[in-house]
Amino acid sequence: MLPLPAPWREEAESWNDDEALPPAKPRWAVSVMLLRDGPDGVEVFLEYQTSRSALGTVTFVGAPLREDDTAPLPWSGPVAARWKQLLDVEDQQLAQRLVCGAARVVFERAGVLLASSDGDRGAEVSTGPDGDRRRHEVHDEERTLGDVLRRRALDLDTSLLRPLSRWVSPAFLHKRLCTQYFAVVLPLGQEPSPLDGVTGWGRWCSPTELMADPASTALGDEIGAPDTVGRRVDDLVLPAVLIMLRKLANLSCTISYISEKRPSRQFEPVLVTEDGEPMLRVDGLPAPARPVVHSL
Repeated sequence: MLPLPAPWREEAESWNDDEALPPAKPRWAVSVMLLRDGPDGVEVFLEYQTSRSALGTVTFVGAPLREDDTAPLPWSGPVAARWKQLLDVEDQQLAQRLVCGAARVVFERAGVLLASSDGDRGAEVSTGPDGDRRRHEVHDEERTLGDVLRRRALDLDTSLLRPLSRWVSPAFLHKRLCTQYFAVVLPLGQEPSPLDGVTGWGRWCSPTELMADPASTALGDEIGAPDTVGRRVDDLVLPAVLIMLRKLANLSCTISYISEKRPSRQFEPVLVTEDGEPMLRVDGLPAPARPVVHSL
């Protein structure tokens, strides 16, 4: 069982299976777990999106897909047909949208460009002031990610992305997403940063520290927003993010996570009542890993 995130409680309490209308159709979204190795294990970049976001109040870097995620761009790495297999989706165009959307979101919201030059991942792709301006243009749909890549003579390097699981929002929500999660190790020479005026907070976090005391409100207090102060971590993140943070907390390095072979799986939390409290049940989840003690 998983706790019910605070932003979902009002809709969960008003939900009645017997009287409910058919669930809303989910909208496609992407969320990217940006990783690096830290002194106490793996670190992940988290951002604040407010409680109105269907991706959660505190999330990995993510956003819904957009129409311009279908725009052609220079491409290297696994082709769309291969991504269709990896993601287990119905058509190649959707697979390409998901991959391009993930790359667009990482650039737009974190300033990290998943790119290479003639197959050279060590190429200079850092952003700087010009990159910040381009990020806003991509966010405001004035420019596509393909425009940014072509301007710098770079290719989207799809080999940097690793597909994770896909999560569908519970049926009781009015705003539902079908979110494909990805992981990527921070490319050499780049450093993520929140998008000024869009993302109010973002930084590297240690899942080991967050999961060591899940009842702590320190993260929400640090963000300092009205919908985060005084709230626990499991109140701020969606079930998918909480489960992935628990997994990351047991890892000593990024390579063990990125290199892991995993089948494409889709999960959908179901609202249940346990001891009079609304909770979420997620069927088919693997057993939790044994805790790893990190050496100092």
